[in-house]
Amino acid sequence: MDQMMRLSTKRFNRASRGLLVLLLATLGLGCTHTGPQPYVPDEKRLAASVRDVGIDLLYQGRTAMAIRKLNEAATRNPKDPITYLSLGEAYRRKGMLQEAKSNLMLSLELNEDSQDYNHQETRLNLSVLYIQLGEYEQAAVECQQLLEDPTFSTPWRALTNLGWAHYKLGRLGLARGSFEEALEFHPRYAPAHLNLGMLDQTEQRWLAAIRHYELAAESNRMPSEAIAEANFHMAEIYVSMGQREKAISYFDIALKRSPYGEWGEQSQSYLELLR
Repeated sequence: MDQMMRLSTKRFNRASRGLLVLLLATLGLGCTHTGPQPYVPDEKRLAASVRDVGIDLLYQGRTAMAIRKLNEAATRNPKDPITYLSLGEAYRRKGMLQEAKSNLMLSLELNEDSQDYNHQETRLNLSVLYIQLGEYEQAAVECQQLLEDPTFSTPWRALTNLGWAHYKLGRLGLARGSFEEALEFHPRYAPAHLNLGMLDQTEQRWLAAIRHYELAAESNRMPSEAIAEANFHMAEIYVSMGQREKAISYFDIALKRSPYGEWGEQSQSYLELLR
């Protein structure tokens, strides 16, 4: 009887120890418990937030601050093509054209999907940059690639850039065809009217040029400098036509639109001669 009680006690002790181990594990009281884990920020998400701040600054015209923020975003996530697209545009607006080109090219390398919206925007921005660099043939190549893509939703923009490249290369017939096709897609597209006005002015088609300049100047979607340019060119035509008062009125508008820009300064010089 005593022996049976001793065996029973041993079994109970072993069971108790097993239960105690189980409780310790369940309650997290073992030595593997280390307390709350430290917060580790998601670098890609943080980079996207910084990038979006940079893009917003760019839209506000605060280009230097935008470049600072976008470079910070690129440091946090060096594989984001949208960051380099935005940096390319920021550098282009700042007049830092080689920096703009390297960032736009990097954006294309990181996003090779030609049907992606950001890839298409990068290629369109490259066409503008090549025009600024005087590399008109390369600008035309970029535009043609976009125009051959049926998923590109705003062909009038590429057609306008293509027309300007043709214009600068002296291919006036091809330039006119591109501008007119752009207006078939978007009849009120101001940049196409502005460029077609310049082409008409080059060919001394004064009335047609004035009409296109008027349509461009009426747009609320062009920057003040572009509207000043349209008014300046209308004033030039009225000078050529001997209509002094009309010329003065349009030079005045150009000056008001861009008092410190290129067209405002040129308008001021004309006004000093005409008054």
